[in-house]
Amino acid sequence: MGKKLGLILRLVNTIAVLAVLGLFVYTRIIFKHPVITESKERKKLLDNQNKPTSTTLARKGLISLDPITANLDPFKDTDGKQKSHFLTLTASIEIRDEKEAPRFEAVRPIIMDHILQSLSKKKFEDLDQVQGRYVFRSQIIDAANEAIGAPVVTEVYFSEFLLQ
Repeated sequence: MGKKLGLILRLVNTIAVLAVLGLFVYTRIIFKHPVITESKERKKLLDNQNKPTSTTLARKGLISLDPITANLDPFKDTDGKQKSHFLTLTASIEIRDEKEAPRFEAVRPIIMDHILQSLSKKKFEDLDQVQGRYVFRSQIIDAANEAIGAPVVTEVYFSEFLLQ
């Protein structure tokens, strides 16, 4: 058993030494860096200057949603009585380009319906914590972009978020 282990260790050591030696030979002797000349660099600069640039930069837009009041998923308390909670929410949707606003407006009812359906499935504990609100925010973004068919919505801002 000891002879086999010694043989294996020598073999691994030899392979490691050969790999390092091969790397050294390749980087120092075989590989040649491309020659940098002034004419090549001037040509690169001219090519970059002649590339067409976009003169119209996208301006983000902000679309306000109507205030929403929705019942959350009811639950049974320890005494067996059903308890209900509701949420009042006012939000604004940020879109990547204000020219995309008509696309958003075309699917606004679908997005609002998705928000209401999602809220009716949420529990109070889901939205009571910061992580839950971030998950809800990302669900709104995903649903809006899916309804639009493109990644138009970039952020959701809550200006009112009242849980009762």
